[in-house]
Amino acid sequence: MTFQHVLEFAGLTDIGQVRTHNEDALEICAEGGFVVLADGMGGYNAGEVASTITTDVISKTLQARLASQWVQMFAPSSASVQRWLLEAIEAANTSVIDAAGLNSEYAGMGTTVVAAFCHQDKLLVAHVGDSRAYRFRADALIQITHDHSVLQAQIDAGLITPEYAQFSPIKNLITRAVGVQPDIEIEIHEHPMEERDLYMLCSDGLTDMLNHDEIQGLMRATSSDLNACCRTLVDAANAYGGRDNISVILLRVKEIRQRSFIDHIFAS
Repeated sequence: MTFQHVLEFAGLTDIGQVRTHNEDALEICAEGGFVVLADGMGGYNAGEVASTITTDVISKTLQARLASQWVQMFAPSSASVQRWLLEAIEAANTSVIDAAGLNSEYAGMGTTVVAAFCHQDKLLVAHVGDSRAYRFRADALIQITHDHSVLQAQIDAGLITPEYAQFSPIKNLITRAVGVQPDIEIEIHEHPMEERDLYMLCSDGLTDMLNHDEIQGLMRATSSDLNACCRTLVDAANAYGGRDNISVILLRVKEIRQRSFIDHIFAS
């Protein structure tokens, strides 16, 4: 049995109240059922370059996989889609490193990335760094990614509490990034989707300004309108100081339909 889903998307990125340019980048591919968000780092405008290269390469790589004749005829397996995501992020990593090698102003640039791909009745989420993915189901918000950061490592080791971590001066030190070294460690997981699920991808410009309960409350109040929800979250982060760029992507699973393999072949 295969599945077909009906999805709704919204996204918003904002420079914030302090930064002089926006180093976040996002990509929404409604027809492919995937989204990508990146938060760049580096001097000059290198962070912006790294995040833009990353979202662009990942999006084009995934679209090329989806456009292949084989995929049009036969539904790919979950393992195949996971491999696509890993290969797309690896390609982005190589592209960022190559761009830095060609321009001295881009030396040392890098970016976080989080990508989500709807496949059958599952959401595949791959990430590097501390940009996050959340699931909002039955009015409850749950983080479904695990930060690759020094602070998260301290929490995992029991050295500090999550409550203290909110005020830590090292919360932005990440342990993995795209474009830093040739061998990249990517975390990827599969999450069963349910109808009416709402998934959020965001940069730390949102989560550094708003805590979990604040984000959950705003989503409870505004999630019926995804564009309004994006705007409300960004505006709230700015109201609390907006010390970084703020980016949010929302993906709602409106419907999941089962269909037979024969139905899939004829629909193709």
